[in-house]
Amino acid sequence: MHTVGITENMLEPRRNIPRNSTGIVLFPMGKVRVDVLFGGRDNYRVENIQFEVVDLDNPYHALLGRPTLAKFMASTHTAYLKMKIPVPNSTITVVGNYKVSLDTASIGSCLAESLVIAEEKRRIQTAVALAQSTHRNLAALSSPLGGTTFKPPKETKDIVQDPAYLERTVRVGARLNEA
Repeated sequence: MHTVGITENMLEPRRNIPRNSTGIVLFPMGKVRVDVLFGGRDNYRVENIQFEVVDLDNPYHALLGRPTLAKFMASTHTAYLKMKIPVPNSTITVVGNYKVSLDTASIGSCLAESLVIAEEKRRIQTAVALAQSTHRNLAALSSPLGGTTFKPPKETKDIVQDPAYLERTVRVGARLNEA
């Protein structure tokens, strides 16, 4: 946050929590409005953009979403790493660096993977805790020999499932109907 000159006291509180494409919840520290400038001294475009600030170790300083691109009326071409922005007398072309782009994508991919793994680990821990809790509750119902206290009815009958295979039967309580 300090690399772009923003301090925590400049942040406005955030009310809702945005989700990213993986479904992982990011808790923003707040939001801040910043003037974003593209171009040079004689040919430039400035727009005031609102950013969500998150405490995340990320190779990006800022991510520009569709609303920002629309505000700048920018046209992007990801394969060429170029963005064109109209200005009153011409067009500004922003050109990316392939090596930096590949490095940043790799780091971002590792970050996303670690966040997904952390979320999956949390879900597994929740499932294990639930299973252990259920197991403890079932253990109270089991007999001292380790089996459950469930006992089938004393009177049972065998029902044939398929007349072509008389050995295929199901044993049910004698008071149950075949239907």
